[in-house]
Amino acid sequence: DMIKFSINIHRGCFGGCAFCTISAHQGKFIVSRSKESILKEVKEVIQLPDFKGYLSDLGGPSANMYQMKGKDEAICKKCKRPSCIHPKVCPNLNTDHRPLLDIYHAVDTLPGIKKSFIGSGVRYDLLLHQSKDETTNRSTAEYTRELIVNHVSGRLKVAPEHTSDRVLSIMRKPSFEQFETFKKIFDRIKREENLRQQLIPYFISSHPGCNEEDMAELAVITKRLDFHLEQVQDFTPTPMTVATEAWYSGFHPYTLEPIFSAKTQREKLAQRQFFFWYKPEERKNIINELRRIGRSDLIDKLYGKRKDMERGKGKR
Repeated sequence: DMIKFSINIHRGCFGGCAFCTISAHQGKFIVSRSKESILKEVKEVIQLPDFKGYLSDLGGPSANMYQMKGKDEAICKKCKRPSCIHPKVCPNLNTDHRPLLDIYHAVDTLPGIKKSFIGSGVRYDLLLHQSKDETTNRSTAEYTRELIVNHVSGRLKVAPEHTSDRVLSIMRKPSFEQFETFKKIFDRIKREENLRQQLIPYFISSHPGCNEEDMAELAVITKRLDFHLEQVQDFTPTPMTVATEAWYSGFHPYTLEPIFSAKTQREKLAQRQFFFWYKPEERKNIINELRRIGRSDLIDKLYGKRKDMERGKGKR
């Protein structure tokens, strides 16, 4: 039922995230369905007896890679980069969002469609990328507004995965600064359009290279941004990924440098608990853990001045 009224418009992903297998089993090159094929399936969905006019998703592994490919595909065939967008967006990548906008507009004009939502995760690094082609940049800005104003069901999913740039580099994800930039854009458009929407970030704990101090700082940063995290996961080793090789061997396969991975239940729980700093039942354990790792300075940032806490205890 969850995907009954969703339409898959492309396969593949050129993100190359270190923990993800999509490029291994779907390919790094984007294979996009034709506009005619997409509209044909939408019309079939409209005819379903329990369809109420709302599509839950028009997307793919990532929401906004439809019809994106190399400007010169001969260069792509020789390229050995695992990611087209990390550490920076490849100058040969065509990031034009106009084909995707055309799909959205065509679907939304069909009789029987009240709203098409985007349930797939959005690559905000593609939305922030500044191409040398101004037409492409305008299409990206138009897409960002169209997405936020017309295609969010209340929650827009994005996946910064962590706040530590060191960990993010191992993950092959963009700097957390880019997430903060996108959040400002999201909040501005939300204010301008008087929308009641949430930005929902996904995060991972216990990824190779991540330690408890990284997670403690993640807690402080997400508190500052006023997030009470829900969409989180503990790293799970997955075949055919760089992250799993690092987790298993204890070395980064590209640099051969030693890399820490949380493996025991205690190590994993010690990291995971920082996602839920706002839960009263986690507070005592988190404070004890911060003292244990020598980061008592973060206690005040998470829970306020300690003397205020003591005063509060006295009142009780």
